[in-house]
Amino acid sequence: MKRLLRGSVVLAVAVGFLSCSGDPTSSFRQPQGIVATPSALFIDVNETKSVLVSLQDDQGNQIATTYQVSDVGAGITVVQDTAFLHTNVGTPLGNQSRFQVTGTAIANSSFTLSAGGKTLAVPVRVVPSTVDIVISNATPALGDTITLTAPPGSLFTDSSVVTFAGGPPGDIVSVSPDQTIITVVPGPNVAGAVTVTHTTVAFNPALDFTITSSGTVTTPEILDLAGATIVPPNPALGQTVTLTLPPTIKVLPVAALPATSIGAPDTIGVLADSGFIVAGATNPHAVTVTADSGAITFIPAPNSDSIITVRGVVHERLPQFPMILSTTTKVTTPAVDSLPATLSSTTPAVNVPVVLTSTNAAFTFVDPAVIGIAGDSGAIVTGQTANTITFLPKPAAAGKVGVGAVDVVGFGLPLTSTAPAIAVSATVPSLAGTGSAATAPALVLPAVGGTTGLYDAGSFQADIFGTNVDQVYRIVAPGASSYRVTVDWDNAADVDVALCNDAACTTPNFAAGTANHPESAVYTFTGAGTNYLVLDLFAGAVPAWVSIKITRIT
Repeated sequence: MKRLLRGSVVLAVAVGFLSCSGDPTSSFRQPQGIVATPSALFIDVNETKSVLVSLQDDQGNQIATTYQVSDVGAGITVVQDTAFLHTNVGTPLGNQSRFQVTGTAIANSSFTLSAGGKTLAVPVRVVPSTVDIVISNATPALGDTITLTAPPGSLFTDSSVVTFAGGPPGDIVSVSPDQTIITVVPGPNVAGAVTVTHTTVAFNPALDFTITSSGTVTTPEILDLAGATIVPPNPALGQTVTLTLPPTIKVLPVAALPATSIGAPDTIGVLADSGFIVAGATNPHAVTVTADSGAITFIPAPNSDSIITVRGVVHERLPQFPMILSTTTKVTTPAVDSLPATLSSTTPAVNVPVVLTSTNAAFTFVDPAVIGIAGDSGAIVTGQTANTITFLPKPAAAGKVGVGAVDVVGFGLPLTSTAPAIAVSATVPSLAGTGSAATAPALVLPAVGGTTGLYDAGSFQADIFGTNVDQVYRIVAPGASSYRVTVDWDNAADVDVALCNDAACTTPNFAAGTANHPESAVYTFTGAGTNYLVLDLFAGAVPAWVSIKITRIT
């Protein structure tokens, strides 16, 4: 035990001596060469990277030495990092050194290291990054051209794209034959550095770089349509408004807008043969642009209270830069929040038609009409004119009557009528004979384009599919014809609708069958004949009522 301990102390002393005094055997080993890590450098202009170097013998062992730097090429500086310590005790061993290489200009360069009679050339390629692009005019007026001159060693290409911070890509006019100068028109609202993509370097034209200038370009701002006039600013319903643009601003036709421009067409709303406009919740109608492209006329929607936003507007000196700009003043139209109307009855019995009549000629009904009572749109519309809608309300329906789309001076608006609330009877009549195919009542069929409907109490006594859970009706086709039949009911039961061409229903057509309701399908008949519409209660409680709506297609 004592012998082992004494040996450990001797080893510790030897290691301590080596770490303090360097490699005592280095002077007996012969240098084989200098090794650099990395062996070649790619750096950006103004970037600094490190190179670790060591002198090694033929077995790859490092030899303590000092280095000389020579033949430093263009575009770089090389400095030894004297603070670098290849040890952990604060004293350099001398067997490895670090050099800091900084790129000062675009170049295919190198530097040479010498030590122990050996030399090593380290290649360095300095590539563009943030560079000193010469800008001919840092504050051009709108429409002025400027030239950008590449720093020595950097080249523009025919694929180069010039962008300016804060603004759209510039409009390139030309690239000089020697690829060192690019002529470009900046857009408005530019404020910042210039970036050029797809540039290259003289020492290797195959390389592709993006460079950014150290200098900046600033152009005048066009942020809104200040100075535009809106006449009248408070139009009556349906009145035409004229938006006159500021003197230097024009609006482009849609066809003239570049596909990738910020003023290109999108889903906001199309102006007829012009840019785009938004005024209130609904886009305007009857939009036209004057021959000089300096004014737009349009009919704003009701309920508009908004600035006007126009797409595809340009400064007259910069037609290649379409913009999206808004007015600084608003257009305000009358508020329309209800439908002036009357009802033929506010307390109808079930299956008694109710007529809603518009009492203002400017309020007409969009075809097909949708009636909602207290938000429920399940009423069966059986007829309409421009100013009337005839419908069968649901049993027990109660509340104000609304219309899904009312045409107000060309704009479709969902409106609730001013008529008193309706209260429909909860008593649903029972149509006789639905408990058997033999006694099934015939449904009333409409003329082409028309609709008929009814509400019938739920009984589900017929036995069509082997159980007494069916309700059956007859459809007597007058000849070749087609109908859309829609069946609904009042509860969560699963009722499947089938069409049969014989009383036994040997080949039922379940085209309307789903797990939801209403169920709807189009049935086509090739000639006159009797068919059976079977409502089969597949699951759930018997509905209190069912509704059948039939619309003739042909």
